Formats: sequence, C-alpha cells, structure tokens
Amino acid sequence: MKLLYLFSALLCLNLSTAQTIKTLNKGKVVQKNYNVSVPYKDINGLVIVEAVIKGKTYNFIVDTGALSAISQELYNELGLQSDNNGLDVGDSSNLRQNMKLVTLPPVQVGDITFTDVPAVVTDSSFFLECLGIDGFIGSNMMRNSIVKFSYKDKTVSFTDKLKNFSTDKKKNAHLLKDKTQSNPYLKIGIKNNNIDASETILFDSGMVGLYDLSLAVYENALSQKLDLFSVVYQAKGAFSLGIHGVESQKEHFMLSMPELNFAGVSFKNITATTTSDTKSRIGSKILSYGDVVVDYPGRQLYFNPYQDDAIDLTEKNWPVQPVIKDDKFVVGIVWDAALNDRINEGDEILQFGEFNFSDMNPCESFKLNRKPQTDTAVMVLKDIKTGEIKNVELVKK
Repeated sequence: MKLLYLFSALLCLNLSTAQTIKTLNKGKVVQKNYNVSVPYKDINGLVIVEAVIKGKTYNFIVDTGALSAISQELYNELGLQSDNNGLDVGDSSNLRQNMKLVTLPPVQVGDITFTDVPAVVTDSSFFLECLGIDGFIGSNMMRNSIVKFSYKDKTVSFTDKLKNFSTDKKKNAHLLKDKTQSNPYLKIGIKNNNIDASETILFDSGMVGLYDLSLAVYENALSQKLDLFSVVYQAKGAFSLGIHGVESQKEHFMLSMPELNFAGVSFKNITATTTSDTKSRIGSKILSYGDVVVDYPGRQLYFNPYQDDAIDLTEKNWPVQPVIKDDKFVVGIVWDAALNDRINEGDEILQFGEFNFSDMNPCESFKLNRKPQTDTAVMVLKDIKTGEIKNVELVKK
C-alpha cells in the first residue's frame, strides 16, 4: 500500500558489502540516563526533525533504513574534509554512487548530543531541495539508543532505558542488525489460507509506504511454488525514485496477500508492489497504525497498535503510477495492459481529476499529495512521442 498514490519516495542509503571498510557503527551519545522527545514534521510520511550543529538548526530525516548522511551544501558550510576516497553507496532503487565519507561534528537532537558519527555526503537531489532537508539521522547514529516513533503525538523519542517506554512483549519481534551500519531487520509472517511463510525485512522509516516486496524474494517464492501472493498487475516500467535517481526499467508486479503479521499484529488484505532493491521493506506507513519502538541495544522491535482488532487494509488502486523525472510529473508504469494503446511510459501528466499539475511544480505536487477522491477520474496527458494532448479515463480497481 502506498501513502503516495502516485509515486513512492525511497530514501535509504546502504554501503556495499563488497568494500573493505569493516563498520560505520562509530560515535556515541554524550548523555547518560536520557529520555528525550522531539516533535517531527510529517511530509507524506517522512519523519523530519530539527538538529543543531555548531549552533545552527538544520532539518534531518530520521531514517532507520539509511546510513547517516548530509547534503553537499551542509558539507561545504561546515568546512568538513572527507575521511577517504569515498564509498560505494546504494539507494532504495538499487542504484549505486560513490559518496564522500566524513565524521560529523556534534549533532544535537533535543537535549541529547551524538558525537563522532560517520556520515556520507549526498549530491544535490530533488528530494533534499524540495523538502529543505540537510541530512539523514541513520541507524548508525541511533544504534546505542531506544527510539520510539509516535504518529499520534508526532514525536520521536530517544532513551537509554527501555522502562521509559510502554511496550508489550506479546507484540514484538527480534531484531537482526547488520554489522556495517546497524539497520534493523525483523521477520514478518505472510499467510495465504493454509500456507505460512516468513520473510526477513528491513524496518525503513525513510520509505514512504507500507510494504515493498523485493523482486528477488517474489521470484524465490515462485520458484518454490509458494502460493502466497495474487498478481493484481504485471507491467514493465520505472516508478521507484531513490536519492540517486529513477530506477532502470524493469518488470514489476502489484500483488495482494490475505494476511501479514508484523511484530505480533495482524494486517489483512495487503496490496504491495515489488522493488528493485534486494531486500523487502516495511515503511513509514506502519507508523499511522501504531507506535513503533526500536530497541537497538536490546535487539527488539515493539509495536503498540492504535486498535485492538486485525487491521484491514483493503483498498482500490489506480492503474497508472507516475514518477518525477527530469523535473516533470510523468507516467512511470502503466499497470493495466488495457491502457497500453493510450498511455505511454514517460507521458507527462498535466491534470488528474480536479487537480491541475501543469501549473504546479513537481515539488509542490509531492508535498501536497493531491489525488482524486472518486474512483473514476480523467487523466490529461502530453504524449511523449507525438506531443499530442489526450484525455484518458482511469478507474480504480
């Protein structure tokens, strides 16, 4: 399920395991016996907090699926020097790029201070510029803390004592932390009638959406003839946009599954799309259903749902999924093959239902997350091949 009905913003940064560097799990929290809550700004599901460096306030995304990072602009402003010749870092679209590695000066979040934390330097990107983001608080920075995400309160809390947070031992999962940057992995359960399976996934608070299934995992399930997923659509396109850019065109699937168990809580009727990344992810949409506590030192994740019953995620989906590319709002993938003679990948979207995107820059489109409220809407497109303006009626199914 996508929080963004048109495209998914995926912001994780991961070091290539092939490199000689042993770990980026360095640095510490200066304070002891701390329990700090800070407000966060929610932009389409991204968790954005204020952090102070050298007396100046900056905006950082709290991203459990990422290595800590700063923008090139902040790197220049702070006058930092790179620690080595750079690292090969992949994003959520499985695109890789060489990035400078630095050691951050003290980073203050609320009343706690992180020191001597390694971070990579990102090039300028649409997301950073659009959202006014200066960097990422990644898992290698948070690894010595217990971190609570509260969607209802719009706060992120940090403590070094689990007793400071309310947790339920029946609604938890054991965490596996990778040795390089401490990203938190856990097992989820997937059930379809009499078939039960488990998958090790990344809890990625920097991913917009609920559940993205790795293409590799889906293909493995098919090879084992595990009837876990039903195919809603199958199509070729490129709709995943990571920090390094838009993925290359691939065959993707929109899938449905009857039941998913996350940390002891049942979700029903889930819709997911495949991702080019080698790992599946649970994203920030999970926060809207309950508080999440990530106990990095204790290697546990706790989920405190906002309702007692199983959570039903039944929804309808648009048959076209756009993406922002070359500063334009364009069709990334046409899910419904019946539309292939009328819509091309790359067609520019001028209007969708009552919302006129021709007068709106892509950044504004992303922030406002506008979508038709009806199940039927006309999409006005500029044909990528002919330049023709065309109207196509779309129906959510």
